[in-house]
Amino acid sequence: MNNVEQTWGWELAAHHDVLKKMLGAYPSFHDSAVRSFCMSRRRETGEGLDGRPLPSGRTRDLVDVRLEVLHDRYGPPPVGRRHNYVVFLDCLDVRTAEIDVNAMLEEATIMEMTLKRVEGGLIQLDLMPNVGFDVLLTCAQVAVSDMQPYIRPAS
Repeated sequence: MNNVEQTWGWELAAHHDVLKKMLGAYPSFHDSAVRSFCMSRRRETGEGLDGRPLPSGRTRDLVDVRLEVLHDRYGPPPVGRRHNYVVFLDCLDVRTAEIDVNAMLEEATIMEMTLKRVEGGLIQLDLMPNVGFDVLLTCAQVAVSDMQPYIRPAS
């Protein structure tokens, strides 16, 4: 039997080691919940999509997405501690997006969330919902930008 650890592609994310350290293994984010989704255009670059400089000092806006995920929100309570973690994920320089924003109005429970390398060296984030929010993004970089403890409400 092969006991290779399942990573769901999280080794492709910057600061992925924090996930493993704090959660004990790479998560699939099953039974987790999306707390917030933020799309912004606060950064710019002088490079085109091909990585070459844009002409005449022109710039292009970068679209970034930040997801806040309540890890294991609907799973069994954590063992050996009172809290779980909010995981902050930054998807930087988004190139393509399929997002059902109306589904965010629902409960937004995750079945599985994975990363994989795609054409052009980009990373694809696929958030497959159990209920609600469905996201498929292709971006230049994914980073685990923060993890903060949270105490789950009593069921």
